[in-house]
Amino acid sequence: MTWDPRLAAWVAPGHRLPELRRWAREEGLAHLEDSGAGAEALDPDFRDTRTPRDYQWEAVRRWESAGRRGSVVLPTGAGKSLVALLAIRERGEGAVVVAPTRALVAQWFIQLADAFGGHQVGVWYGDEKDPRRITVTTYHSAFSILERQGERFGLLVLDEVHHLADTRDGTESIWLDPLRIAPAPHRLGLTATYPDDRGTGLEGLLGPVVYRRTIGEMADRELAEFVTERRFLPLAPDESERYRRADGLYQDWMDAHGDGASSEETWLRFMAETRRSPEARRAFHAYLERERIVHTCRGKLLEAGRILRLHPAEQAILFCGSRDAAEAVARHFAIPMVTAHTPASERREILAGMGAGRIRALAGVRVLDEGWDIPGAKVGIILGDSSRGGRRQHAQRLGRILRRRGQEVASFYELVAADTFEFFASQKRRGALRDARSRQLGLGL
Repeated sequence: MTWDPRLAAWVAPGHRLPELRRWAREEGLAHLEDSGAGAEALDPDFRDTRTPRDYQWEAVRRWESAGRRGSVVLPTGAGKSLVALLAIRERGEGAVVVAPTRALVAQWFIQLADAFGGHQVGVWYGDEKDPRRITVTTYHSAFSILERQGERFGLLVLDEVHHLADTRDGTESIWLDPLRIAPAPHRLGLTATYPDDRGTGLEGLLGPVVYRRTIGEMADRELAEFVTERRFLPLAPDESERYRRADGLYQDWMDAHGDGASSEETWLRFMAETRRSPEARRAFHAYLERERIVHTCRGKLLEAGRILRLHPAEQAILFCGSRDAAEAVARHFAIPMVTAHTPASERREILAGMGAGRIRALAGVRVLDEGWDIPGAKVGIILGDSSRGGRRQHAQRLGRILRRRGQEVASFYELVAADTFEFFASQKRRGALRDARSRQLGLGL
């Protein structure tokens, strides 16, 4: 602890409270050990009628054995949210559930209200601030509620916890601040893609990974078995010529101004130059043009149509690399589109239509990568990514079609524009499936 002259008191960050209580207990200072109002108790009524699978109970037991601190890593579709509900029920105390987006906040609210009763569940974000025994919030809003009312909650549940990974330069994410000030002694992280290479700060405030299962371990048992296939498609002659010109203009600028710097440093310099250099702005427009050509080339649309005809009785998700691409795909196939700009009410209606089987296929960008549960979707088609070969995004997208339903097999297609930058991005993101290959039916080349 450190002395704060403004308060004339010894102070410490909230996350030190469990340590201070242990110290008070060891020193026989019971009045300090028991100080504070403590977390609120929950009503014991638990209404979720689902039967947890063995691995979900095992995840809860491992977390409890680790002092109720740490992360559970399960593939998308394996039921991480039920693990959290079981942990909250077992603890029986006030909890804050933190999610990265408002859409996921809405999903968590519905699940929690169904399980524990709406009278015990509230939300805290934007203009809607209704804290209750279980409160759902976003990473952006978590600091404000934990700063003001953190003592009410004994458990933090952090959904998609990979968002709290250390930055690429090794510094800790600012989104770790709510974990620092929160006095909650019990903490549970949930993710399908844990940042093993950038989780130092996260582990210090949350705890280590206490339970982990991979797609390969669970395919055909707890998750649907799946087949992946990558198809290379040539650009049309006019598209190839436009791509060659745009790529040449962009690469000429990067080659002339790279100076041996890392790709990230070069890109930051490039974006800074676009604000003052006409040459850099032309190169940036060329960069956007080649992205549009690759993401919306006619070959991909034709091939996606063939794939949809191969699966006439199955629902499909078409993952796009940009909003423009999603709009082009939605127009071409006359299907709904979901992006970050889609109003929440419309998004719920579309996803409800998918769940009820009224909608055959759906186009989306990043918003469909995390958190959505569409059990009927067993076909995934990658037409482009927004992460330039990011393995995490690729794994999250695969997980969207792996919810087990009977003996159905999921099919995951990756459409790649040949002889473009997308070939190298495809090679990078293929690493996301490395651990799963031994459990696949086959791997198309």
